[in-house]
Amino acid sequence: MHPQDKISPAFEPYLADSRRRDKLEAVVIYQTPTARRDRRGREGLRVAEERVQYVAEQAVLHKEVESRIFTSYLDSGSGDEALMMSPIGGSALPAITVEVTQRTLLALAKQPDVIAIMPNQKIHLIKPEAVSYDELARNEMRHGHTWGLEQLGVVKVWDKSRGAGVNVAVLDTGVFGDHPALSGRISDFVVMDPLGRRITSTPMFDAGAHGTHVCGTIAGGQTPEGVHIGVAPEAKLLVAGVLVGDATIRTLLEGLDWAIEKGADIVNMSLGFNYYEPMFTEVFDVLLGQYGVLPVIAVGNEAQGNSSSPGNAYNALGVGAIEKVGRTRTDVAFFSSGASLVFPGQEPNALVNKPDVVAPGVQVFSTIPPILRAGGAYFYSYMDGTSMATPHVAGVAALLMSAFPNVPTTKIMEVIKETSQHPGGNTRRPDNRWGHGMVRPIEAMAALAS
Repeated sequence: MHPQDKISPAFEPYLADSRRRDKLEAVVIYQTPTARRDRRGREGLRVAEERVQYVAEQAVLHKEVESRIFTSYLDSGSGDEALMMSPIGGSALPAITVEVTQRTLLALAKQPDVIAIMPNQKIHLIKPEAVSYDELARNEMRHGHTWGLEQLGVVKVWDKSRGAGVNVAVLDTGVFGDHPALSGRISDFVVMDPLGRRITSTPMFDAGAHGTHVCGTIAGGQTPEGVHIGVAPEAKLLVAGVLVGDATIRTLLEGLDWAIEKGADIVNMSLGFNYYEPMFTEVFDVLLGQYGVLPVIAVGNEAQGNSSSPGNAYNALGVGAIEKVGRTRTDVAFFSSGASLVFPGQEPNALVNKPDVVAPGVQVFSTIPPILRAGGAYFYSYMDGTSMATPHVAGVAALLMSAFPNVPTTKIMEVIKETSQHPGGNTRRPDNRWGHGMVRPIEAMAALAS
């Protein structure tokens, strides 16, 4: 690979506004040595103790590479002094942050271990399109579960799986851990500050309400009226507040590194980068190929013709939102992003359609931190957004992983897409509205069992 090809195009706006010696913080992804190739992927790391040991072994190998990169970088004759390097978390991920200037960026790219260099750009929450505090709809009260669970047929697979033994990491605004519908479901919590430091907090908190709502849809229990809200109520949640304060890619990578250390099987993210970042695919390659972690990402709420990075990465499971139309029909919500992305010369991923799948994302009822309003304190709300569709898919993935613990993560992803239902039939998929179609856990379960 030519050194220039390792430098993200997202650097362009930063370099345009900087002088030659101005320091910029870059995120570097490097070649990944593997401690034990026979244990790569989720199927080889089923026991928690094995995962912890594997991550520790990887960290040792990663630190050797990090030292080599930085020593070579400083010895490259750049002439710039006091350029700093910082590791990412416990180094489960092959990533570091390095200070660069216009003069030294290419010198860093010439290091043989380096495979991608990205600017440490800001990240933001994909905010809901609407929030309402209406009472539970009568049909949801009558059915005993939300319309999203009804639409997907989730309850019909609960006799086979409820997500037990699967860890879902939610990288979001945090979580209100004292919510009764989330009792016993959150196994760990951390906050990543803007400097990438891990901060433990008691009690657990949500910097907004978004993270708590997402957690409820993935693994929540029942409302006081007895209505089920969670797709995989026996899954465990690992919650990292990565959208607290001035968040960046560094903050996100710290959260991902933490989630890997804690044994995540799935990562749910409803966030976007300020600039498109094509090289974040390298991070997802590590999650999938080395640790067997499935990235389930919202594609954004900017309507058709747009997509949000990193949800539009070819190797992420990007999720769009559907809504009810009348009593019997569903359609893709007007706000749900979708785009066809062309990357010439990057076969087999030259053409990428996003989203990959869709799920209920309008009028989704779930948990929130208590909010005082004129009518009293509210512990639940309805929200609209691809952020509300994404946890439905993460929950479905948890059901499948729990029922088939020996199936590789890449196979789980493939089956979720291939068993989805597109209203135009299989010949129309994937497109940039429905993707492969609406996820169908019953059919996915049957396909894995066959």
